[in-house]
Amino acid sequence: MYINYCLLGESNKCYPSCQALCKNDSNYLIKDRYGIEFPITQDEIQTITTIYNSKITSICPNIFHTSSIRIDFLDEDICQMQNIINTVLKGNKCEGKSYTNGNLNRII
Repeated sequence: MYINYCLLGESNKCYPSCQALCKNDSNYLIKDRYGIEFPITQDEIQTITTIYNSKITSICPNIFHTSSIRIDFLDEDICQMQNIINTVLKGNKCEGKSYTNGNLNRII
């Protein structure tokens, strides 16, 4: 999710004149009432905050009839990226506790 507001501006005391104090090697998270952590990233140029899902979204690419697939990486290492690429190339989705397919299969 994208929001046009800097979540870190108030806590870093850099709002409204951004000094890019958030561009260090720190990882920022917001925590909901259930204790689930959501990674966030800042764009100090446009004052946009990106809030990521707490789990990695992985959808089986074979259910869509497309000629290309986009894979976004946030903080995976080279080994994890290669495993994800290999899984997608085989037409499978990533499985495990850290992955979700969102609400794609939910019947409304």
